[in-house]
Amino acid sequence: MTTPVTTPVTTPVTTPVFLITGATGRLAGAVIDLLGSRGDRLLLVGRNKDRLAELEEEFGTPGRIETLAADVSDPDGASHAVAEAVGRFGRLDGLVHMVGGFRAGPLFLMNSGVCEDLLRANYLSAVTATQAALPHLGEGGRLVYFSTPLAEVPMPALSAYSAAKAALAAWVGSIAHEVKRNGIHANTVVMTMADTPDKRQERPDLNTEHMVTPELVARVVGFLTGPASDGLYGCRVPVLGKFEFRSDLSGPPPGLGGPPPGLGGPPPGVGGPPPGAGGPPPGVGGPPSGVAGPPSGVGGPR
Repeated sequence: MTTPVTTPVTTPVTTPVFLITGATGRLAGAVIDLLGSRGDRLLLVGRNKDRLAELEEEFGTPGRIETLAADVSDPDGASHAVAEAVGRFGRLDGLVHMVGGFRAGPLFLMNSGVCEDLLRANYLSAVTATQAALPHLGEGGRLVYFSTPLAEVPMPALSAYSAAKAALAAWVGSIAHEVKRNGIHANTVVMTMADTPDKRQERPDLNTEHMVTPELVARVVGFLTGPASDGLYGCRVPVLGKFEFRSDLSGPPPGLGGPPPGLGGPPPGVGGPPPGAGGPPPGVGGPPSGVAGPPSGVGGPR
């Protein structure tokens, strides 16, 4: 009997190669799945070795999708990750930087150490990873980062996190002008909280309609790493679902009640007929005085 010969599956050397940093985070699985399913070659980098082993089990394919334990917030770690990507796949076409950190709390709890940690995770890690990757990117290279609407509209108890993401957003906006001269696209995904099983378990009180699924975010990453985004340089692409900022002054959303007293209608004398005009003569077409009408000053023009 002749033993059948299995021919290994080879990937064309022109297939794009992306370095995914922060690949062990909650959001990354959907991004890996989408980019991998379209044939991209990926090096998945993170610090959590247990999670990397799970990714290897789920997605790992030699020569296609591989993993590496490294800390890209350290310049040496970032250089090592990039060298591994180029050494294993022969090229590098883009960086999808998913490293980040989050802490919430009032100002008196946000000491300088917390602020420095958040800056390193959300901003400085992008600097070190990008500086390592950039020399290997050519025309059409892609740089993708992740921010939040809180970078532009900070909320109470989120000062350190908002400041770190604001630093990232400003930095990406600046370097986008530099790298576009070489045909490299640097863009940012602006997203709200990811709707993951872990987050639902941690915060069962949250309105999940204001969250976004990792799959929706992954579609935008796919867009920003593909030719459909060839015209985008330095853009902030929002993926916010139904998220919105609210104020007590605006009242509840439509359908959940009316506006606060005094809001929701035109000022007195604006938008209605002049006094004495627009209605039937007194005593005609309406109930007798004092019957079936609203209390004084309610429901009619002043």
